[in-house]
Amino acid sequence: LDDVKYNLNPIYSREDIRELGEGRLEWAKSLEGQRFLPGTVGLNNIKATDYVNVALQALGRVPPLRDFFLDTANYKECSSQLVARYGELVRKMWNRRAYKGQVSPHELMQSVLKDSGGRFKVDVQADPMQFLVWFLNTLHLQLTGGKPKRRSVITRCFQGEMEVVAVGRDGADGPPKRGPFLMLSLDLPPAPVFQDEMEKNIIPQVPLFVLLRKYDGAQVHEHVRHGRRKFRLTRLPRYLILHEQRFNRNNFFMEKNPTIVTFPIRNLELRDSPLPAPPGQPSKYDLVASVSHEGKPEGGAYKAHISHQDTWYEVQDLAVREELAQMVPLAESYIQIFAQQG
Repeated sequence: LDDVKYNLNPIYSREDIRELGEGRLEWAKSLEGQRFLPGTVGLNNIKATDYVNVALQALGRVPPLRDFFLDTANYKECSSQLVARYGELVRKMWNRRAYKGQVSPHELMQSVLKDSGGRFKVDVQADPMQFLVWFLNTLHLQLTGGKPKRRSVITRCFQGEMEVVAVGRDGADGPPKRGPFLMLSLDLPPAPVFQDEMEKNIIPQVPLFVLLRKYDGAQVHEHVRHGRRKFRLTRLPRYLILHEQRFNRNNFFMEKNPTIVTFPIRNLELRDSPLPAPPGQPSKYDLVASVSHEGKPEGGAYKAHISHQDTWYEVQDLAVREELAQMVPLAESYIQIFAQQG
């Protein structure tokens, strides 16, 4: 009976959380005798919730966020059901005594449906990036009592600072304005419209460093609504979320850019890239999670690549399998989370 109660509501001591932080994690065995690694478990796809599953898997590779929600004392004063349900899901995902190597996000999705006003449903596939933006901002607001300028575990993990300069049509720069960001959007180069016979089987590629030039403080970026602007990072976050803008909806249908973004798994050095890292800050990052899309733009499927102690796993809903690190950059990446070294 105690095991049943524990699996319904796993409790973690500070010693348990410290052991996870030190990497002291052993393979567990389900009631059916199948081995699974706590924290690297499958999530049920409730009709069409793969877009939620990949975002949750990616966030699970951020130790400060994981540790915060493993300890219920951190949010016991918060009345938000979304916060409580997410904490419950995190505790179940890392449960060493679980009966099986999979978890259902059903209770969390009920809170998501309610708090998003029906924007994110269980039976309609949505954009994981839009969900991630909404989810992080909503958690932050509910943890801070609706005061966005207060600090929370969300801002401590993901918030950086950026300087934005508006550029006039005459080329003159406006006054710089600084503000926070939780993630960086990257613009993929247009895919070739016409291809000859020799190019049909060639998949276009672009290095991540080229995309990061958008934030070098010199390149002018033009936007239909916001006009011409330049961006420069002034403070790097502990965990850098990148979003490759792969989808574009025109008047008739959704288009998908198939360009492959090449990037290093370890030692992404921003100081040596076209992106000038702010002085005096750690500038090396390691990839901890990558979300990719496969299939047609309308529909298709999302999957996540997540790391655990230099071993990579591909997770697609309930399916979890080990993956070669060299294969991770070959997927059509959509969302990436990099962890700052040091």
